[in-house]
Amino acid sequence: MKALTTAPGNTALVVELPFPEPGTTEIRSFGRVVGSDIAGIVDKVGSEVTQWHVGDRIAGLLQGATSGNVRPGGFAEYAILEADLAIRIPSSVSYDQAATLPLGSLTAAQALFIRLGINAPFPSPFSFPPEANSSPSILIYSAATSIGLYAVELIKLLQSAGRQTHRVFATASPKNHVKLLSLGVEAVFDYRSLAWIDDVRKASGGITHAFDCISEDDTTAHISQTFREGGGTIAVIRKAAWNKDGVRPDVTPLYSAAWSGLGHEILYNEEILPASPEWRVFTVAFFSFLGRDGQKLPIQPNPVRVMPGGLESMVTEGFALLGSSKVADRERNTVEGGLKPWMKPISGEKLVYHLT
Repeated sequence: MKALTTAPGNTALVVELPFPEPGTTEIRSFGRVVGSDIAGIVDKVGSEVTQWHVGDRIAGLLQGATSGNVRPGGFAEYAILEADLAIRIPSSVSYDQAATLPLGSLTAAQALFIRLGINAPFPSPFSFPPEANSSPSILIYSAATSIGLYAVELIKLLQSAGRQTHRVFATASPKNHVKLLSLGVEAVFDYRSLAWIDDVRKASGGITHAFDCISEDDTTAHISQTFREGGGTIAVIRKAAWNKDGVRPDVTPLYSAAWSGLGHEILYNEEILPASPEWRVFTVAFFSFLGRDGQKLPIQPNPVRVMPGGLESMVTEGFALLGSSKVADRERNTVEGGLKPWMKPISGEKLVYHLT
């Protein structure tokens, strides 16, 4: 089979590899792949797998984000997935849409329902006392990113079920404001404005929780200035890319990697993430929740930009389009071939590649 593998020089090459064989509790899927997210059809099941059958439509998460880690990723025509970490794709959801789900939605769910102490709308090993703040509020910074959109969707889901009363505020580029307001965000602010911090404080009366969906440079410090007296917690998605100077002393940034949800010891960014059975239980419960309705998802998947060319184009176009690791650069990123419609700067979309 064809697979995209790491290569010297911090790049990747398409090579031919043997077909992977599923273990007793694993399934093999054949389908569309983007990053560590996969979506496709179950091609083969392990001998102990009972909940899945050949032909089932699934999405799932693999840890393929670092060359230092030996666990296989999803950049291939076939991939092995642990059976309890698969998401059943509802009939109304396309493979393209499903491919946006696993990593982004899980990261958002971990931030809200573990680190920020909001009780989940599904059975979870993490439970928290009722919200102590009167009129609690949450700021989703960079809410038009994949993770940010899923955070807004999950908060909206809680609101519709009457499960929480957080007022929701967001930052995003002006072109994404209407979309976020339509999703139930109370007010959206342009993070490029010099006055956005004061504007958030005036509109909200001070934030009690925040989710920094890019966590780089001064974003976390700036977010901390929007909190009301007494501070609170910011969920961050990176451990060391943001400046700690300037973060208010009464505001606590909390980091975790989505990979902890796989329940295995994983090497990520030169750090060993210990295996966490509790976080694995959370992931299984969340993925089961996403696929419980055979007709539709409880949240809307990300907007999709389908990229041409398959594996062979992922490095030359997909990786180039994403540019540096800084999310803030992606809206401004101009690369060779930028006149092609699929090579315009990326904002508010998830890149998806078809492998068949």
